[in-house]
Amino acid sequence: MKLIIIGSGRTGKHVIEAAIADRHFVTVIEKDRERADWVATNFDCMVIHADATKMETLQEAGADEAEGIIVTTNDDAVNALVILLAKKLGIKKLISSVNNDDLLPVFEQLGIDTVESPYRLNGKYLYRAVQGPNITEFLDLGDGYELLEIPVEKNSEISNKRIKEIGSENLLPKDSLVTMIKRNNEVIVPEGDTRIFVNDIILVVTKKDKVGAVSKLFISKS
Repeated sequence: MKLIIIGSGRTGKHVIEAAIADRHFVTVIEKDRERADWVATNFDCMVIHADATKMETLQEAGADEAEGIIVTTNDDAVNALVILLAKKLGIKKLISSVNNDDLLPVFEQLGIDTVESPYRLNGKYLYRAVQGPNITEFLDLGDGYELLEIPVEKNSEISNKRIKEIGSENLLPKDSLVTMIKRNNEVIVPEGDTRIFVNDIILVVTKKDKVGAVSKLFISKS
């Protein structure tokens, strides 16, 4: 995946590190010269020392080919403007941090896939959102595996399926497993005949490189 990451502060560094570890092609835009030089020295990625709020900067970063953008600056005005430009340039996955909780509804109206307040934000979560914007929580289990918490949307590929049907139809990627279902106030350990319903919260163990494929199974097809 080709990703553009805006900012390389505390959150941005974690995002850059996670994306590179997963072998994505990363371009970082950093306005501060010292930070830009640090990223270029310490990470295997392209670094552009420029203002991300300018259309030509995003174009230089390869916005026409980028599949996602993650904006991590501490200035909400900058974040909003960059997202609007990215949207205009046709980038599909738009992820941004929001520093002022009061502005969360405003950012949501911009059509962003995921917006997060720094009060519950960490860089790895922000990065994970670009792969699966419908994933509400995740836990790194080590050895290349993650535990994902994903809600089941109406008309998704996995809705109304029995666990044994998911297996027989090979819906989940290899080395992936549904481990638990949260339904209202009930926790269910699934068996073969257990059916998955819309609005269930599903816990899935999968490999890091399969997160996107798992995420798509839970998203509405209409």
